[in-house]
Amino acid sequence: MSRTQNDKDKGFIAALITAFGDSDQPPTRTEIEAKAAMLAPILGFSGDLDNVVATAETVIPSRMSAGVSLVDPEADHDQEWILKREIEPTYADAYGDFLRAEGWKPTVVNTLLNDDGAKILGLLQDPIDDGAWNRRGLVIGHVQSGKTANYLGVVARAADAGYKFIIVIAGIHNNLRKQTQRRVDEGFVGRSSDPANRVPIGVGLDMDYPNPVTLTNIHMDFNKQTADKSGAELNDFKKPVIIVIKKNTKTLEVLHTWLRELNAKGADRIRDVPMLVIDDEADNASINTNKPEVNPTLTNAWIRKILRLFTKSCYVGYTATPFANIFIDPDAFDEDVYEELFPKDFIYSLDAPTTYFGPHKVFVDEDSSARVLRPITDCENYLPLTHKNGTPVAELPPSLYRALDQFIVARAIRNLRKQEHKHCSMLINISRFVSVQKEVKSFISLRLEKIKDAVKANYMMPEDVSAQNEYMAQLRAAFDNEFSDCGFEWREVKEALWNVFEHLRIFVVNSKTTDDPLDYEKYEREGVGLTAVAI
Repeated sequence: MSRTQNDKDKGFIAALITAFGDSDQPPTRTEIEAKAAMLAPILGFSGDLDNVVATAETVIPSRMSAGVSLVDPEADHDQEWILKREIEPTYADAYGDFLRAEGWKPTVVNTLLNDDGAKILGLLQDPIDDGAWNRRGLVIGHVQSGKTANYLGVVARAADAGYKFIIVIAGIHNNLRKQTQRRVDEGFVGRSSDPANRVPIGVGLDMDYPNPVTLTNIHMDFNKQTADKSGAELNDFKKPVIIVIKKNTKTLEVLHTWLRELNAKGADRIRDVPMLVIDDEADNASINTNKPEVNPTLTNAWIRKILRLFTKSCYVGYTATPFANIFIDPDAFDEDVYEELFPKDFIYSLDAPTTYFGPHKVFVDEDSSARVLRPITDCENYLPLTHKNGTPVAELPPSLYRALDQFIVARAIRNLRKQEHKHCSMLINISRFVSVQKEVKSFISLRLEKIKDAVKANYMMPEDVSAQNEYMAQLRAAFDNEFSDCGFEWREVKEALWNVFEHLRIFVVNSKTTDDPLDYEKYEREGVGLTAVAI
């Protein structure tokens, strides 16, 4: 599928979703198919209707309630300030239009921007307020449930309200920072930050969009070279300035130096620039894990120093696991780095869409648990739960090979459902040690080669012939045990197995991964649905 065709599919899916925007009850697949068939000739769509119907079916039933907040009722803060000011929602409206064009249901977009986004902004400070102020908050969201989409909505609303400088701290790895930079480019900047291809994207496809300034790009974090080249001060820009940085002590130190030397002019504070920090994965590395009598950890210290530079600052941490954040000592203070990152002003808990599939359905809901969980009883014989770096791996447990068979069969079924251009991933998470991960990759690579050879020789053979091959027999067993009610016969699935291997890749993902990173965007640009085994 070409990039152009993919964009056409997105546009048609968005129109199909909008057609059901006023429905109180989720439509049936038959109703979606009928509506798609009616809209296709009207909109001139000639793509694969089965594919767009399957995608729309997973989104249309989605709805999301507003989150809930925990605030100090005695605090001297007016949460209604955003209602008392006339704020032109330029960036917020553009972001909402972008999400709807991407296929987000209007009711979910409304909750994200007008309920959650507005409430969180109200918990921040009005950026035009005089004097010195700082606020600390925490937003809690479910794993992979839209936290990034939420904080981009908050960023858009904050820019509309008058925040001039926005820092997004995007995890500790390069791939996460790069991924977040792309999301920021699409949802807020409106222009690709790739120096070789600076074209309008996302919100910037509207020619009248007032593009914010970004000092980072998808290839380059904020560094000394960026700081040296940028002779401009924050107040020289008439539009908001945003940077997306990795949670790295060197990066934070360079940023602090640039801010202090150029913008504070060597003085103690930057007094006229309202600043917002969004700390993604705020429970990771941002927390001071040292004892009270010891200097704070470097990452924690540099974040606090940057906040201290501004007389007007807000810090909002985002996490799905808030335990470390809420146990920060609220009274901790250091003479060099000042206040801690404890969410002293508010905690906001996001709701998840009704279509969200998360830990509750995996571990708590008995019906869904029985469908998706399989007890593992053989791993201790191969790789004990407690093992050391360098532990030799003689072989992998049979349960892991069964899971690999199930993954291959599931990918074949998805291809039959016209989802061959969608990504499909398997995570193997059995060791935190790089040396062990590399050994696991060797075994998985060897196994996949054997399965591939078996499929190549047998996928078109009669069943009485292919069943004689042990790898084909194991794939058949995976189908019979897990997917027999998928709507396809084994004969159809067996024939579809060969295409599974065309875009199947194995990745080792850790802090030392540099030569072959897991980059879904790379395959999307080529119109390819990646089948990834990530170790």
